Amino acid sequence: MRKMHFLHFILVIALLCTLGGVRPSFAAEHLDPGMDTLEEILNDVQLLHISIPDNKTLVKGAIEGLIDTLDDPYTSYLTPEELKEFRESIDGNYVGIGVQMQPGKIYPQVLNTIENTPASKAGIRPGDWIIKIDGVDISNELLGQVVEKIRGPAGTKLTLTIRRDGAADFDIILTRAGVTTPTVSGDVLYGNIGYIYISMFGDLTGDEFKKILDKLIERGASKLILDLRDNPGGIIHPALSVGSNFIEQGNVVVSICDNVGNREEYLAERLEGKDMPIIKGMPMAVLVNEYTCSAAELMAGALQDYGLATLIGGQTFGKGSVQAVIPLETGGALKITVARYFTPRDRSIDGKGLRPDIQVLTPDLSPAIAYSYLNGGRDCTIVFDRDRDEVVVNGISIGKGRIFQLQNKIYLPLRLVLESLGYKVDWLPKEGVVQAVKPLLEVSFYPGGDCYAVNGRTYPATTEVLSIEDHMYVQESLLPFFGATIKHEGNTIIIEKK
Repeated sequence: MRKMHFLHFILVIALLCTLGGVRPSFAAEHLDPGMDTLEEILNDVQLLHISIPDNKTLVKGAIEGLIDTLDDPYTSYLTPEELKEFRESIDGNYVGIGVQMQPGKIYPQVLNTIENTPASKAGIRPGDWIIKIDGVDISNELLGQVVEKIRGPAGTKLTLTIRRDGAADFDIILTRAGVTTPTVSGDVLYGNIGYIYISMFGDLTGDEFKKILDKLIERGASKLILDLRDNPGGIIHPALSVGSNFIEQGNVVVSICDNVGNREEYLAERLEGKDMPIIKGMPMAVLVNEYTCSAAELMAGALQDYGLATLIGGQTFGKGSVQAVIPLETGGALKITVARYFTPRDRSIDGKGLRPDIQVLTPDLSPAIAYSYLNGGRDCTIVFDRDRDEVVVNGISIGKGRIFQLQNKIYLPLRLVLESLGYKVDWLPKEGVVQAVKPLLEVSFYPGGDCYAVNGRTYPATTEVLSIEDHMYVQESLLPFFGATIKHEGNTIIIEKK
């Protein structure tokens, strides 16, 4: 009889759906859906749907759907396995490939790779998109699900399909391995300039930073380049600990404000029983880029607000929100956005990022610019090696520096050269112009055009700027206009500005 009733119910629905103008009413329509409605739908779907879904899948889908309505990529449900992996990543020890990611609109994007891990050895780069794992498309999957698929037992293999700007999609085969992630590394560059790189802010970052900073000072470092490029953030308290090496005890490092307006200030800490920072008045440049995120932004913002450091690089990511991880009694955890943070000058960077004091968008050029800045910023030397397509700026190799020669004219990469010479370079697509700006001087180039402009005054030109493979190149003969001298030594081109 139950089977007959069920079939009768299905037939009734089918009939009602075919009757124009007849609108069935199965329940009171004025009630707002609540938890009872959700439970009722879950039960009905599990009982009646032709796919016979299991309850665990339905509940997880309901949780993910609830979280999706927040339109917040940083709030997520962590399964017990994902929670374990999250804690391991903060602790610095896990099995995986050594890649740090951020959620994207469709696919997750690589923020950074950890040195000497399968990902770095395979050539995965910041900015790469991971679009498939073992041949399966992962579009619109939650970041936690992607991480779960990438992690696995040591020694097992996986295949990632990578999408990279300017290249066709390609596969990389990796073998999972134990990953130990020291978050701080450093060295002394050229005498008295110390260099420290922080890959993320984990539990041990504060102690690691202090040890390396002390070693660099013992070796004679009196100026510092602090590299926060590609740093995805992490925990607030290690960022406070690092900042407390420079910010006066008791001064605000960051403030956080919750959803009802409650505000809490986090202050610079007292270190080793001292009433002042370990380092006071040390000239410092902080390197940032579009992948500098979260806790890395709050620390860079505090140093910028107090005038303790000059930010060099590109606009930062703009993640100005704070997440809490709340363990659930049923297992797993809820990682949820609970507040926004503000710099000491009450700047919110959420969705905006930090604007650098010196804009440098050429990849890998900012360390050379920081070195020049800390040494007074007056002189610049750029050396192009045409045999190796390599360029060295202020004694620091910055990788490839391609040169074109057309009709006996030599063209050099415009952004690289002019940023090295101290200009802020921007491409303004609406105006179709490349703009190079320095105090009291503004130069506008029109790629493919027959003129250029200096401080608004137009001059005739003969193709000083070319667009080749979506990159701008400036004719070598124009560089003296920017105060630079040029000489050729075999296949080497040397550009100097004194």
